[in-house]
Amino acid sequence: MKNNTKTNLLMRIILCIALAGAVFSSGCLTEPMNKVGDIFNPSSVNIFQSEDYYQLDSNDLTVPVTTEQQVDKYEEVPDDLTDRSPGFEVSSYYVYTQFYENSESVISVYVKNMGDTSIFIYQFGFLMVADNELVLQDTGVSIEPGEEKNIGIISLDVPDDVNELELRPRMSMMAQTDTERWHDYKTQDFDDITIDVSKSVDIQDPKYTSNPESLFTLVNDMIDPYDVDVRTMAAASAKKYPGQYNIYQICALFDDTKKNILYISDPRGKDLWSTPGETIQVEAGDCDDYAILLSSLIESIGGTSRVYLTDTHAFTAVYIGNDTEEIASAIGEYYGSVPIYYTTDQYGSWLMLDPTSSIYAGGLPGGTAPTDKGWTFLNTSTVTVIDIAPQE
Repeated sequence: MKNNTKTNLLMRIILCIALAGAVFSSGCLTEPMNKVGDIFNPSSVNIFQSEDYYQLDSNDLTVPVTTEQQVDKYEEVPDDLTDRSPGFEVSSYYVYTQFYENSESVISVYVKNMGDTSIFIYQFGFLMVADNELVLQDTGVSIEPGEEKNIGIISLDVPDDVNELELRPRMSMMAQTDTERWHDYKTQDFDDITIDVSKSVDIQDPKYTSNPESLFTLVNDMIDPYDVDVRTMAAASAKKYPGQYNIYQICALFDDTKKNILYISDPRGKDLWSTPGETIQVEAGDCDDYAILLSSLIESIGGTSRVYLTDTHAFTAVYIGNDTEEIASAIGEYYGSVPIYYTTDQYGSWLMLDPTSSIYAGGLPGGTAPTDKGWTFLNTSTVTVIDIAPQE
């Protein structure tokens, strides 16, 4: 932190930076996580080689609505202020996926209150040092002593022809006095961080197949939207945004799965697929377990899902119909301004959902990368799409 923020002896500030750029690279991947974009043009037709074992019925497809209900993720900024300075002590860390030049990347910011007074963060962001460009995001998060919370996600445009990005974290915060009034410390700058930037990649051309009998049967036999634990978890997430099946419920399902299920690898030499109920009970699983669970949760609240399988990874997608701009706008209301990724086939568009490798619903799945025209799968010979059939 800059020296001018240390003039008050009561102010105790600690910055702990955990650069978690590889945190999502583990998963089921043998390669670092990358980005996928619109590989397919929205007007494309039948992009997959069908095995003809199962064909989707367009009458069975369900589209999440974009309701006008308030997305109350953040708290109101306190207005009972005082000049009295109680001091504060915080640590922070930043979670992000691989940065690629000439692309849009996101950082998720976490703050822990290390002091003995309540704090309130109302804005955060980063100064891109080389260009002196400041990117800010409003928020509203109170953090009690000893608590750690995510204060939000921010999107940055990574320039071309760079191999690293120097960023200066910035937060605007308040601290509460013993009289329960708030002192506004305004903007605080923290020590610079440096993030490696990878070169842009070309679109790769793996083989695409859909619904081969053996895999279709295997995956669909594992999906269980009627399991009691699945219904309980799905309802808990959906109730945050009640009413008709909607996109905010999808975001909540993604976030709660990411928060409550830890990633663990299968035993050595085994590729175990757990039922969604088993994954909920043990609160852990690998990428295929996440995919089976998330598809079951989506189906449980009336959605339409599919599972993507590559050589080394598995993840979920949810059907969002044809109005991708409206869906993207709603997701932006939920998370803030973030890039949204989906694929499109003859049925419409499918939103990417990969809690093992993405920070938010609609982020790029593992084993992918951004391109100048969208996104691409990386280092896989085959991409297999398994549609989830409605269950009686």
